[in-house]
Amino acid sequence: MKIILCGKNDSAVECLEFLVARGDEVWAIGTKGDDGKDGWQKSFKGAALRLKVPFEQPPKINDPSFIKRLTDYRAAVLVSIQYDQILKDPLFNAIGCPCINLHFALLPRNRGVAPIAWAVLNGDRETGATMHHMIEDIDAGDLIDQEAVPISMEDTARQVYDNVSAAAVVVFKRLYPFSQKQLSVRLPQDRAVASYHKNGEFDFSTRRVNWNRPAMELHRWIRSMIFPPFQYPLIEVNGGEIAITRMGGEIKPANQAEPGRVMALTTQSLDVAVGGGVIQLCGLLDSQSPSRTFSDLTTGIKVGDRLA
Repeated sequence: MKIILCGKNDSAVECLEFLVARGDEVWAIGTKGDDGKDGWQKSFKGAALRLKVPFEQPPKINDPSFIKRLTDYRAAVLVSIQYDQILKDPLFNAIGCPCINLHFALLPRNRGVAPIAWAVLNGDRETGATMHHMIEDIDAGDLIDQEAVPISMEDTARQVYDNVSAAAVVVFKRLYPFSQKQLSVRLPQDRAVASYHKNGEFDFSTRRVNWNRPAMELHRWIRSMIFPPFQYPLIEVNGGEIAITRMGGEIKPANQAEPGRVMALTTQSLDVAVGGGVIQLCGLLDSQSPSRTFSDLTTGIKVGDRLA
């Protein structure tokens, strides 16, 4: 079977390996920024070269000349997994095969960019991976299949992302070999409950913790910002900037304590009063000295101190 697989990162690599192992003929199409080297995720380009799969990185996938090449390939299906270009109607109308996308959210909630961060920030109890038919409107096509992933009060955005990546592969394998019967499933999205986030709407540049924010809101924001290796929320400890890497799942009563006040301290946790509650920091990192332990980083801090 001929398959066009557009994508990047671990989930796309695992799906590519799955197809090659089954003897399918795959044309892999990667993102412009993929240099073939593994980083925080596996390189889709690197995997394609290793597996000797035809691979290209078209500057504009919707260019008429490239659409003709896609059409001439006569694929049974085109699957997109975290691909960074928006496919448009001229491509859909010409290609002659179903075009489907794996989105890292439980559509119709959290269409668009940064769906994991938004799910954590908004306090969703679950998110997941959704396979849907593609239309030019972003992440708005009819649903085919979903795999839900729970979100706990301790989960960081990176942990949720990794779980959703695994769920995406589950959905992909469950729908294989993408038969007409499987892809005939078309569940329209409910626009009344849909949400969409555009690029830049989530501000990842502001990373300093504001202790005055309401406890639940701040707790969610901190967890939504923990996404190594790209960013961590930051606090000032002993005059230095320290990253929060892990949170306790419980929000305790503040008893009218001043925001930023240290309420409890152990060798593994730091309880801090915030707006209307107390949150627990369970992981700290000094990016300049990664070997420093939690106890090292909190040396000199006492219960009753007020953090900046």
